[in-house]
Amino acid sequence: MSMLMPHATDPLETPRAAQIEELLQKMRESHLTPRISLEGQKITLPTEVNEAILDILERFAEGHGVIVASIDSLLTTSQAAELLGISRTYMIRLIDEGRIPVQYRGTHRRVHLKDVTEFMETSRRTRADKLDAIAQLSERTGQYDSDPF
Repeated sequence: MSMLMPHATDPLETPRAAQIEELLQKMRESHLTPRISLEGQKITLPTEVNEAILDILERFAEGHGVIVASIDSLLTTSQAAELLGISRTYMIRLIDEGRIPVQYRGTHRRVHLKDVTEFMETSRRTRADKLDAIAQLSERTGQYDSDPF
């Protein structure tokens, strides 16, 4: 399955999400792991697969939609920009600046899903660090003293 044809699922209706949350809670309490059965034969899944399944279930339980794709999937610049929540023009600028690696297929730019998610995580961490620094500076300079909240 490629990201060009991802398997996307919208958020579940609240009652269905609640059912999944109940299932997850029972699994946590009983220390159960996901198992599958093929033609009556129970199969124990590798830890990485269990973690991925639990992650998907938790996202559904929290009311999120999910996209399933291979990490090495290639995205168009438009798809990558949409995933990051930025314009395609800004995405091209990030590529041209070397901040996101690119591969060319003829004259078309393609980026790996892995590189896009790494950029997203790095940006999130950088943003959080900068906000923490601003909060600490504001606290040191007494800016929070007059905060009405």
